[in-house]
Amino acid sequence: MLALRDASAQIDAASTALAAAEESEDRVSALSSAIRGLEEGLASLRLALQASKAEEAVKRAEMLGNREELGRLLATLITLQSAPAQLAVLHPDGATASARAGAMLAAVTPALRQAAARIRGELATLTALNALHDKALDNMQAALSTLQQARNALTKAVREEQEITENPVSEVGLSQLAQASQDLNALAAALRAQVSAGAVVAPANLRGRLPMPLKGTITRRFNEPNGAGIRQPGIVITAPALSLVSAPQAGIVRFSGDFLEYGLVVIVEPAPNQLQIYAGFGQVYVKAGEVLESGAAMGLLGGEMPDSAEFLAESGSENDKGAESLYIEIRENGMPVDPETWFATN
Repeated sequence: MLALRDASAQIDAASTALAAAEESEDRVSALSSAIRGLEEGLASLRLALQASKAEEAVKRAEMLGNREELGRLLATLITLQSAPAQLAVLHPDGATASARAGAMLAAVTPALRQAAARIRGELATLTALNALHDKALDNMQAALSTLQQARNALTKAVREEQEITENPVSEVGLSQLAQASQDLNALAAALRAQVSAGAVVAPANLRGRLPMPLKGTITRRFNEPNGAGIRQPGIVITAPALSLVSAPQAGIVRFSGDFLEYGLVVIVEPAPNQLQIYAGFGQVYVKAGEVLESGAAMGLLGGEMPDSAEFLAESGSENDKGAESLYIEIRENGMPVDPETWFATN
């Protein structure tokens, strides 16, 4: 129950931050931060609800498993309550037997009352859990609606900002470069040969400490085969559809656009001789040549907004109905390395 309340409080705080974001001078940054808070709060709420519902199911199963015992207990209590006290101990064998019956009843009655109190407590717990679940589901639905509105506001704010910002890189040249590349490896090599020095240099101590670009679950690891048996030199993070993808660190966007079967791809150069490749976007907020700050919004995953039932049912699998996947590669000196060596995946 405490976890459910904490998650709801986290959502309330993010909603308050979202309202304040509309008045912020840097609306894109403020909206991005509020969206991340909502996504984290919703993820916490989903986990808390799943755990609480599992606890409720266990309690219900225990009560159903003891239904015969409960039936006998209830029948005994009803009999004792409906019969006069003197008749309850009256025995056909006479006064001595009646006295013994009275002594036995006096000994048994506290245990019966204790069992009844325990059952009342379990029923009260189930009732409280049901009420809390109903409230949490209402909060989840409202938060999902608020989250979608926030994403729409962020998209609008990004577009407005881009209208007054000159794009320093020729999109035509990058498009031709992408068309001439046969795969991500070729595209990364072409970009590495084309770009000049001057990207933001990332401190060496960030290895193993970079934040994940979105709240999700690693469902495929470095060089692990996919469903078709194909090994890819990257990792896959599964997250709810339309999740916000943020830049883990500062860097220059070297490519942004459609690329083969990967869909919308963003390639960032955070330091000389390093490229970070992200694929799986539904919307992209950045353009080639743009300098990103750490935590800047790069775009949203694809997919459609899940309803509360779909969102609650998600388990972190690539096969979840309301889930989408982000593919990540990191290349150092042209060679792919395990991204998990860079990210704080705990």
